[in-house]
Amino acid sequence: MQENRLYKQGQLLDLHIHTQYSDGVYSVQELLKIGEQRGLDVMAFTDHDVLYANYEVESLKDQGGFTGKYIRGCEIAVSYNKKKYEVLAYDFDLDELAKFDVLSWEYQAYLEQERMKKLVEVGKNLGFKVTPNLEFDIKYRTAHKCFFADLVKYPENMILYEKYGILNSDNLYRDHMIRPNSLFHCYDIASEVPAIELVCKKIHQAGGLAIFAHPFTVYGEKDPKKLVKDLHKLNILDGFECIHKKFTLDESIWTYSYCVENNLIPTGGTDFHGDGFKINGVRYQPECIGFDKYSQLEPRFPILKTKMGDILR
Repeated sequence: MQENRLYKQGQLLDLHIHTQYSDGVYSVQELLKIGEQRGLDVMAFTDHDVLYANYEVESLKDQGGFTGKYIRGCEIAVSYNKKKYEVLAYDFDLDELAKFDVLSWEYQAYLEQERMKKLVEVGKNLGFKVTPNLEFDIKYRTAHKCFFADLVKYPENMILYEKYGILNSDNLYRDHMIRPNSLFHCYDIASEVPAIELVCKKIHQAGGLAIFAHPFTVYGEKDPKKLVKDLHKLNILDGFECIHKKFTLDESIWTYSYCVENNLIPTGGTDFHGDGFKINGVRYQPECIGFDKYSQLEPRFPILKTKMGDILR
């Protein structure tokens, strides 16, 4: 492991973990056990646009055996400059944030059902073999995973993957569904994704912190540093995620340094889903909670003189 030049001391934490309530592989109780075995001091479940994992943790006796500190979390889709990004919400009043109508499974399921209809229609028109009367299946959580799982059932679809640039379900989502010039575009960011200003306002009204998620690599941004600086100028964010499984060490150091220099909160997490991840075609698997294999970093934070420092105590 490389020397951790960001955080040589402090608590071991993971503030970016997904459960089965969104697109994670493991259940809440399984992840609490994994966190305990890993020796985490602090952890947060940050499912996409739903809050159910937080309610489940609160319903469990003794946090399901996790002896560290659990912080409420959620990863919320936001729109900014006509593009989709994500903001991590932490330490909020759960019932208050639940009033935000986009954070309900009913709303998210409706959106996924509509996207599924579009994917099936386009897929058939392009010559893909699709199961007759295919509909969105809740077990896949998202339309792109449900649709891709059906495509791979039929070997005759293989030749079309290369033709249309479809590599996997994540690529289908990020390089096709949310790109307006793609044939598979079916993600209306303007009408379906709330503005970053509104999301941060809702988080703050619920007493929480708004942290911009993984500014490097994930969004395919040509100039991530400019993105961070432009977002900072909006004066609506409390900080930026600076350790992430897809960040290089240099990217983590730059983001952390920017946060410190500008009195912003630096956070970190693995963005754990449980099924590995790819960078430039190279698969990094398995993932490990509290350890970023790509950048060889553990998210270890000192007690910072910030609100996050108070939360971690």
